[in-house]
Amino acid sequence: MSADGFLANSETELLSTLLAALRGDTEIVDLLGDPPRIFDGDAVSAIEPYIDVERFETTESSVSSIRGFEHLIQFAVHSRHGGLVEAKTILGALRQALEGLSLNLITQRVTLIIPTYCDVMRSKSAQTFRGVFRVRIHTEEI
Repeated sequence: MSADGFLANSETELLSTLLAALRGDTEIVDLLGDPPRIFDGDAVSAIEPYIDVERFETTESSVSSIRGFEHLIQFAVHSRHGGLVEAKTILGALRQALEGLSLNLITQRVTLIIPTYCDVMRSKSAQTFRGVFRVRIHTEEI
């Protein structure tokens, strides 16, 4: 498989496995419904609160003969009626789910999951809150 082919497949594998794990987390299901409202760019008319994957960036971080990647994933939490408290509660559940996560991937091994940023702010409409959560996930090719 070409380098670009592996990278595209590894990103798809990581994101789909990650979203499936988050959608199976009981606390997230309690907060976002069953099935939980977690979207990958298709949240145009979603009912709040919900989580949306806003950004997925990958850079190569190979060491020695092991091919590695660093994935930066940014999630957004959107809350209207529950406001700041609801957005922070969902971000806390998201952080807890990610910190305790064990991902079983076919083409790569997850070596590190590091939350790097978490904040909640009022959106432009002033009626909704937007929480931002960024996580770095390091993987190595198997």
